[in-house]
Amino acid sequence: MSEDDTSQAPTMRAALLTGYGAPLALETVPRPVPKADEVLVKIEASGVCFTDVHIWRGDHAAPDPLPLIMGHEGVGRVVALGAEEGRLKIGDRVGIGYVFGACGHCKECLTGGENYCGDFDATGFNVSGCFAEYVCMRHEWANLIPDGIASTEAAPLMCAGAAAYASFRKTTVQPGETLAIFGLGGLGQYAVQIAKLSGVRVIAVDISAEKLQTAKSLGADETVVADAQAGAAIQALGGADGCVNFAPVAATWPLMLAACNPRAKIVLTGVPADQMTFYAHEVIERGLQVIGSSASNRQEMTEILAMAAGGKIKGVINQRPFEAINEALSDLINGTVEGRSVLTFE
Repeated sequence: MSEDDTSQAPTMRAALLTGYGAPLALETVPRPVPKADEVLVKIEASGVCFTDVHIWRGDHAAPDPLPLIMGHEGVGRVVALGAEEGRLKIGDRVGIGYVFGACGHCKECLTGGENYCGDFDATGFNVSGCFAEYVCMRHEWANLIPDGIASTEAAPLMCAGAAAYASFRKTTVQPGETLAIFGLGGLGQYAVQIAKLSGVRVIAVDISAEKLQTAKSLGADETVVADAQAGAAIQALGGADGCVNFAPVAATWPLMLAACNPRAKIVLTGVPADQMTFYAHEVIERGLQVIGSSASNRQEMTEILAMAAGGKIKGVINQRPFEAINEALSDLINGTVEGRSVLTFE
């Protein structure tokens, strides 16, 4: 292993999940050592995602015994290299997303669907994640961060921005058509901007007047309150040729069905805490398509980073010190955070 002088100290600060639903423990732990095909990254910024909430609550129990270092929206500098030669060098600024690595040879991996590989490793779930000063990452899965974008802006693009972009692409809405975006947190805010860049008419839907106003400022053409009449309100505006849901609730499902024009696509990205009732009759009779979307592939990450570096999209960022990680999770659970929370290390 080759390394620079900054990686000599044997320990690091990290936030440990020691029990599901319990506050993360801020502790000093051994610094990881990269394997032959990995690099060691000194984290500058780490985003907080609702997937972290699911893992923290135990909705998706980690396959290995706790403790666990969560976090999968990291940006930092390469400070050490494993034994293998790769495309990265010490000093490179890289981003780390949810997909730590995949098999590379299955049908999904070979067709741009590595995030659906049956043998992929998830950062912050079954391998240590970015809620720490240092993290190891497989060098071929680390994303080079272009100049022109701050690390605090780039971090949430590693999951939220890229996932929003992947979800938008699955709607296949065309310029001049209408997309209804349900849930205007960080992903929804990115999706509004991405859709407008593509010439799509955007109807933004949320229960929060503040988030609706933010969506309007980001370019949404129309805003609709996510109450029981939301579907009818969207139909009064001409209906939706596609819907994408980022809200982690099942209540949006009947609203999207009511909002859709015939043969529209509904893309589900937000994972509801409760079960959804599937209305098969409406889906069948109106020729609707329901599509799931999880994370993104590497090409989608590269493209969203290029958009951000070019100043075409910008996140609403709440920067917090690393020590405020439990407060950041609480605010996300309570829906009181605007945009994305990003932790920084001093």
